[in-house]
Amino acid sequence: MPYTPINKCLPVTVDIRLQHRYSDIATNLSRTTHFNKIEVLRLLQLHYMLTKENTVPMDKLSFIQFMDVFLGVRNVDAVDKIFLLSCETNKQYLIGPEFVRVLSMLLKGTLPDLINFCFEVYTEMIRSPKYIKKEDVLLMARRNSMKMCKIINMEEYDQSFVDFVMTEVDKDRDNRISLEDYRKSVHENVAWLQFLGQVLPASSKKETFMRLFTNRPYVNNIQTTAAAITRKNRESIARMKSTTSQIDNIASSTSFSSDSTCLMINRGIPLSNRRKNQSASDGNYLTLF
Repeated sequence: MPYTPINKCLPVTVDIRLQHRYSDIATNLSRTTHFNKIEVLRLLQLHYMLTKENTVPMDKLSFIQFMDVFLGVRNVDAVDKIFLLSCETNKQYLIGPEFVRVLSMLLKGTLPDLINFCFEVYTEMIRSPKYIKKEDVLLMARRNSMKMCKIINMEEYDQSFVDFVMTEVDKDRDNRISLEDYRKSVHENVAWLQFLGQVLPASSKKETFMRLFTNRPYVNNIQTTAAAITRKNRESIARMKSTTSQIDNIASSTSFSSDSTCLMINRGIPLSNRRKNQSASDGNYLTLF
């Protein structure tokens, strides 16, 4: 077969050698991730480049730097847990296939998968395998408060945040947030997906990074799924209104923000941090194809 370059940043001989080395791995990963074979090959070669031609492992510090520089995720506590959850072969470093799998989740994960993923990250952060308790929410709120701008009465702010979160997310009122509570809340408003701090990259960062290794158009799976849930909710509400005359004040729409990284309280009023889905490139990345 004629040679087709995968990565123009590498010498031709190295590119050919890596294509042969990773061919079978890329085929398998293309069946279990959201990437095709060519995209997997490019990501494996990117891992090869980031680990100085496989002479040093991608350890925790290297992964934290990667998430900061390439994907704009600076929540070190969350990134630390993402690293530990992703390292299946050896807890000390992230090998190539694991690097591809975690990027598949972070960049192209579906909303149902991301609900499970983010909840697992949060429960790992608080070291509680099944539930997030009220005191855990307060602890996380205080951690986030330390990173925010000056607010005069931060303790009161944190308590207001905790009370609001438990009211909105603890659906069964047992003073703890289960995965099912969390799932129901995200389905009502996707801003709850990252209510305890950033875990996922913003859509603009995803799109910019994906230009490194694919020419396929970027699709915001979170936004797409959220829109489908919104339509379903609207249809359900419309049916209820048409059959039950007593229902007069049900909201006819739900507002979603695919890039929300947290929920904030301002004078007791819950606000979600919404930003437009913008495509931006700062020109600092090399094109691999």
